[in-house]
Amino acid sequence: MKILIIEDEKAIAEAIEEMLKKEKYDVRICNNGEEGGYEALTGIYDLIILDIMIPRKNGFEILKELREEKIKTPVIMLTAKSEMEDKLRGLENGADDYITKPFHMRELIARIKVILKRNTNIEDINNIQYGNLTLNLNTGEIETQNNKISINGKELKLLETLLINKNQIVSRETITDKIWGFDSDAEYNNVEVYISFLRRKLKLLNSNVCIKTVRGLGYKLEIRS
Repeated sequence: MKILIIEDEKAIAEAIEEMLKKEKYDVRICNNGEEGGYEALTGIYDLIILDIMIPRKNGFEILKELREEKIKTPVIMLTAKSEMEDKLRGLENGADDYITKPFHMRELIARIKVILKRNTNIEDINNIQYGNLTLNLNTGEIETQNNKISINGKELKLLETLLINKNQIVSRETITDKIWGFDSDAEYNNVEVYISFLRRKLKLLNSNVCIKTVRGLGYKLEIRS
């Protein structure tokens, strides 16, 4: 899962990044509101950690833009401000949670996991199930009953993205942005190659889950009847 940190205090941002990477999250840091706001509006992130007092554009402005653009990415407001009015302003404008500095890193990680679990409808944040298929994000293994295969890298991120969005079509643009990055020059046929890899592995596992191509729109997971 991809997490965006918008925080101008370098030491804090890097400490959060280090902890999140230990938890196997894909992390990007932006140190000012202009860059952070632009990155947040791509919609490719699964969660945003957003400081309020940042240069060029403050956190409230970024949050407002996100919600006006109908981007529902969960946002945790992170700030030294502890006044009730600031907390209420953030929550009323669409923030999902609010934590004040100084804070315990374990508390932040716990809040992140709760929000991601709630927004992805996943019972166990490290194990995603659909049909007879289970993806273990800790081990990088996919299994069906007694069959098991290890995957990693882009295949793992691609399957995770499809499973999290199993009830909807995922566009090629979304896949490209989430897996190769927003600034990547990866072509659409790169996506098709990795879709093909995953289809072969699902077949080897005798999974009842298949990847359907929705012409002109993208891909969607389905359970074979």
